[in-house]
Amino acid sequence: MNRRNIVITGLGRSGTTLTCHLLNKLPNTIALSEPISPGKFADHLPDQEAVCDGVEEFYRRQRRLALKKGVVISKHVGGVVPDNTKGMVGGVRSRIADKGKISVDKRIEPDFNLAIKDVGMFTALLPTLAKCFPCYTIVRNPLAVWASARSIQPGNRGKGNNPPAIARYDPDTFGRLQESGDQVERWLTRLHLSFERYLTVLPEGHVLRYEDLVESGGRSLEVIVPAARELDEPLQSKNFNPLYNQDEMLRFGERLLESEGAYWNFYTRESVEELLSRTA
Repeated sequence: MNRRNIVITGLGRSGTTLTCHLLNKLPNTIALSEPISPGKFADHLPDQEAVCDGVEEFYRRQRRLALKKGVVISKHVGGVVPDNTKGMVGGVRSRIADKGKISVDKRIEPDFNLAIKDVGMFTALLPTLAKCFPCYTIVRNPLAVWASARSIQPGNRGKGNNPPAIARYDPDTFGRLQESGDQVERWLTRLHLSFERYLTVLPEGHVLRYEDLVESGGRSLEVIVPAARELDEPLQSKNFNPLYNQDEMLRFGERLLESEGAYWNFYTRESVEELLSRTA
C-alpha cells in the first residue's frame, strides 16, 4: 500500500472539509472531499482485503487522473474544495457543493500526498482501513457537532432515500442506533459509538480536534503532512454560531452533560458548559 494515500474521516460537521481545504494549500498535496459513491465497496464485505484493494484502486485512479490529465474528482464549490460545503441559499442554510472533476492547479510530483475524506463510509470502514492506510479523524465538541447539524435545512441533512453508510457497512452498529430511544438518545448513541471507534482503532496522535486545528491556524495538520507546520491561516471557531438554535442547544446540552460516552475522552464537561454559558 502507498503510505502517501491518506484516509481522513470524522463525524459530519466536525471540520473534515476544512481539513481538506487547508491540506490543498500545501505543496505536493491534494485533498479530495467525498469523491467516492457511498455504496461503492459494500458488495466487497465481509472480505476486508477486497475492501482495501478497492479503496487502493480508487486512489490509483485519482493519481493517474491528476498526473496525466490534471484533474481529480471531489465535492467542490466553483471548482475548489471549500472550507465548508454548507452555505446560505435563499436565507436557508443548505448544501452548496457539487461533485465532479476539478482542475489540479499546482505542480505535483509522482509521489504526491493524496488525502481523501469521507465521513460516513470511512468511519464505518475504519477498523478495516486502518490496517491498510494511514488514517486520521477530526473531532469536535459534541454539542457544537449537534448544533451545526441541526442548523442545516432538514431536506439537506441527508441524502434523500439512500440508507446511511453505517447501515451498508456496519449493520450491527446501525442496529444499535435504531434501538435507541428518542432522537436525542439516538444522537448521543451515535456520538458515543463514533468517538469510541476513533479511540480504539486509531493510534495516538491520529485523532485531531477541530478546536486545536483552528487555534493553530492549521499547523496541527502537520501530523498528516509535515509541511502543514508552515500554515498560519486566520481561522475562527464556529462552535458558537449565531445560526445555531440556542433553545435546542440548551436542551441537548443538558442531556449531553447527564450522559456517559466515549466523547468525554476528548472533551470535558466544562467545555460543553462553557458553550452553554454563552447560549444562556
